[in-house]
Amino acid sequence: EVTTVVCVSRHRYSKYGGVHLALLQPGNYSAKVRATSLAAEEESGSFYVLLTVTPVVLMVLISCLAVFVFFYNKKRSNDGYPSGTLYTSVNPEYFSASAVYIPDEWEVSREKITVIRELGQGSFGMVYEGLALGLTAEGEETKVALKTVNELATMRERIEFLNEASVMKAFKCHHVVRLLGVVSQGQPALVIMELMTRGDLKSYLRSLRPDAENNPGLPPPSLKDMIQMAGEIADGMAYLNANKFVHRDLAARNCMVSEDFTVKIGDFGMTRDIYETDYYRKGGKGLLPVRWMSPEALKDGIFNTQSDVWSFGVVLWEIATLAEQPYQGMSNEQVLRFVMDNGVLERPENCPDEL
Repeated sequence: EVTTVVCVSRHRYSKYGGVHLALLQPGNYSAKVRATSLAAEEESGSFYVLLTVTPVVLMVLISCLAVFVFFYNKKRSNDGYPSGTLYTSVNPEYFSASAVYIPDEWEVSREKITVIRELGQGSFGMVYEGLALGLTAEGEETKVALKTVNELATMRERIEFLNEASVMKAFKCHHVVRLLGVVSQGQPALVIMELMTRGDLKSYLRSLRPDAENNPGLPPPSLKDMIQMAGEIADGMAYLNANKFVHRDLAARNCMVSEDFTVKIGDFGMTRDIYETDYYRKGGKGLLPVRWMSPEALKDGIFNTQSDVWSFGVVLWEIATLAEQPYQGMSNEQVLRFVMDNGVLERPENCPDEL
């Protein structure tokens, strides 16, 4: 028995005036049609049909069902349900109105983007250096970072990728990495970010170790350098706090370093897969950055400005140690128990009193 899955959007149905199933031999066919709407789960419906027909009759019946689905969604739209793309899938996925990305004034035409080179792997897909035309001034090209979503990503993951980046539309601060635009039309989806040429702070700190293979020829940071980094991170976090935003995952890996060595709070949630070992799955729940979490966050799942301050303390420890792993030598489970029992990080070796 051969199963063929055909996904048809309302727009595609309208454009081609129906659905054409080709190369069918006369015989017995079983067809299952699912309509997936943008409304709540209980509003979605499934339709099951058993057919013993010739291909022509099958085409007519499929067309009738497609018409029914089209007008069913049209009626729902008129009844006050959200309109937009009709998503159909062989899997029982449901989309809520909040799980849809709606293009806005941040949308940039794909023709204005040029990819230059790979920068590395992000949590959703590859990150590239690129050029964006007319982003700051007409006819001018700006160097940017381009974040992509993996071509094998599901529709849900693509929307999550765009919505996660959308958090940054509200922020405009010198010490928070800036979102510059979004390309949501066509594939792959792109998020256009301010280019931070020296990468994430964790990798940068490790490169400053005297024995590092990728040392850029710079000495370890002085006390003044370390306080400068800490101050820039604190300023970015103070801005987020003033905007009622709780970061929940502040760490050196989530801060970025620019060409002129300015440190900025990075784009949120996009480095999780790069430093996979920094996260721990507690009790079958989501991944948690336990080594950066406060006791109340570990015990009760409470994340607030105070828990961000705790994470900032761990970042200071990372700066002082050139990004050693916090609580080195302890397993994630041991860290969990240690911190919940009011344990704290030891003062790093040779840490200046001022720091």
